[in-house]
Amino acid sequence: MDNLFGVSSKTKVKPLLTSLGLCSAILVAGCSGGSSDGQQAPAPKVSVLKVEEQMVNPSRDYVGVTEAKEDITIQARVNGYLTKQNVKDGTAVKSGDILFEIDADTYQAEFTSAKAKVAQDQAAVDVAILNFKRGQNLIKKGAISQSHMDELKSKKLQAEAALEVSKAHLKTAQLNLDYTKVIAPTDGVMSNAKVSLGDLITPTTPMASLVQNDPMYVSFQISERQLLEYREAKTEVEKNGGTAPNLYPQLKLATGSIYPKKGAFESLDNRINTSTGTIEVRAAFPNPDGFLLPGQHVTVVVVSEQAQARLVVPQKSIQEDQSGKYVLVLDQENTVAKRSIKVGQKSGTNWVVQSGLNTGDTVIVDGLQKVRVGAKAEPINATMPTETKEQQPLIDNKQG
Repeated sequence: MDNLFGVSSKTKVKPLLTSLGLCSAILVAGCSGGSSDGQQAPAPKVSVLKVEEQMVNPSRDYVGVTEAKEDITIQARVNGYLTKQNVKDGTAVKSGDILFEIDADTYQAEFTSAKAKVAQDQAAVDVAILNFKRGQNLIKKGAISQSHMDELKSKKLQAEAALEVSKAHLKTAQLNLDYTKVIAPTDGVMSNAKVSLGDLITPTTPMASLVQNDPMYVSFQISERQLLEYREAKTEVEKNGGTAPNLYPQLKLATGSIYPKKGAFESLDNRINTSTGTIEVRAAFPNPDGFLLPGQHVTVVVVSEQAQARLVVPQKSIQEDQSGKYVLVLDQENTVAKRSIKVGQKSGTNWVVQSGLNTGDTVIVDGLQKVRVGAKAEPINATMPTETKEQQPLIDNKQG
């Protein structure tokens, strides 16, 4: 019976077998991976660079935290109810400004009483001195006995002692009265108040805090090994008549931007932390506009002012696996090889290579996904990226 196309099933068997044989031949040729004339596929083209040295300023990054130069907890020195807050929260204040006032009525009364007691005791002293002087004249004439004279002297000394006590009480009363006004001990910025009007204030009540942010301190840790390496290198350079390069700190903020003011090293702690094997370093940064705040997590970049020649490669040429960072290179026969490397600082869009590469090595920059280790590749020369203005640290070396 003819099929739907009007062709007998008997008449189409032979052509069908012929077609199957032709397809099989094509598939075999395709699986062989070669073209009809036996030529292999061309090697993939990749962009490459010759590794060269560039002048860079060596640097090293550390994790740091900003700290106020002064961080003071404001507390009263006397008990009493809070009657006034004279400074708004978050306001910059000067040393001596009155921040809070405590009810002074009780302390004013104590001061007035102490002042009156001083006047009373002063009068008693005046009388005792007058009697003592009279006794001196009378004893010369034999009008009074020596025992009477001794009694006059004793009363004079007692009156003078009582006056000193009352003066001390007056001074205490004066201080307590003054302490009802809580003043700023230094310039700074006041925090949000931790008390409200009408609260009972005691000397243990934290009322607010005052921070001095200019300059801003930044503390970070360096390892004992790094400290020793620097000191040994500095000693070696100076022993040979040279001058060790100066180091200065700069800040990289959480956004990745560079703080525009150069810092200076402030201090080095006096001992190694035995638990961590590190030592604390403190740097100071000008902060006249209050841009930096205490408690910020920052990256401290310690930079050498003296540029040095270093091998650099573009950042995009570096790959990473479980064994670490590596690059792909071409040998003299254009065969792809893997090189494990150790990188140092970032320099714009490039990375400094500390080990694993030599000057003149050919590194693959683009087309990494096209090649595999041990295979051939066709190199095309590329251009080393250069740092743009935006990539340069925003540091004015004349500042600070």
